[in-house]
Amino acid sequence: MTELLFTLVFPLILLLLLIIIFISGIFKEKPKREFMTCDEFIKDWLKDHGQAHKVDEQFAKMKKDPSGKLYMPITYGGAKIFIKLGLSPNKISVMGLILSSFIFWGVIMAGAGHTLGLMTQQPFYGSWFFLLALLVLYTGISDGIDGAVARLLDIKSKTGAWLDNIIDRVSDILVIVCFVPTSLLVLPSYGLDFTWMAWTNIFLIFIYEYMRARHEGLGLHETKPFMGERITRVIVNATFFTMYGASSFSVLLTNLVDPSATIWIVSHTWVVTWSMIIYQISLLVIMVLSIILFSKYIWKNLKKIE
Repeated sequence: MTELLFTLVFPLILLLLLIIIFISGIFKEKPKREFMTCDEFIKDWLKDHGQAHKVDEQFAKMKKDPSGKLYMPITYGGAKIFIKLGLSPNKISVMGLILSSFIFWGVIMAGAGHTLGLMTQQPFYGSWFFLLALLVLYTGISDGIDGAVARLLDIKSKTGAWLDNIIDRVSDILVIVCFVPTSLLVLPSYGLDFTWMAWTNIFLIFIYEYMRARHEGLGLHETKPFMGERITRVIVNATFFTMYGASSFSVLLTNLVDPSATIWIVSHTWVVTWSMIIYQISLLVIMVLSIILFSKYIWKNLKKIE
């Protein structure tokens, strides 16, 4: 009964919630106004992140890096689309949480086929990771879109910021803890179980994010990004989801054309065996280094104001 509820009822409820949110936006009156340009949007973002005293300098730097060239324009454009759909920042945040729950469900379902036939059954389940990677990327982008909508509509609020941060942390948990009930981090032939690493990464992410919150709580509003930022974690997640999914899908297609083909057996065996473990190790290294560097940065700045 429990398995049936999780397998069928849970995703249907999530889908229903998404439909309700979209329908609620259809009947909402759309704002008719001129929006700030993308450059003005970036400068406003910098001011809110403690860079008001050197906004032009930071803006020039940001325009040269991926965040200014790619991420910020995407969130700006995405925000304008969601405004046309009549969706508020809070609804976009809740949608991100729902999709993170879909990722949680999808990884567990895909993990059910992890130990099945390497060249027959596993490729079908493993291919799910390719679609899940797209959801991971979307949730990472939508994390910026909800704030962008609030910025463009000039409806930024403390309650919205609080809700967004809570949802982000829940999403962080869902995207990693979903590996725990699977065998994706277990190597029975070697007698190894790396499930502990998933719990450790959740702990490290929470430490990193708490450090940022406490940093700002002490009045240090100026900060700088490190490797452990959420967008980096999203990219790492999506990269390994794509690797696992693409390898599985390649085997699936090959098997449909020629069931006796063994062209992928060596590479696919490696991907299925090691990719998710390397993924968790990579995330662990990134978070440990980021915590160390962020700690030094915070300590240095605290000393200046004491």
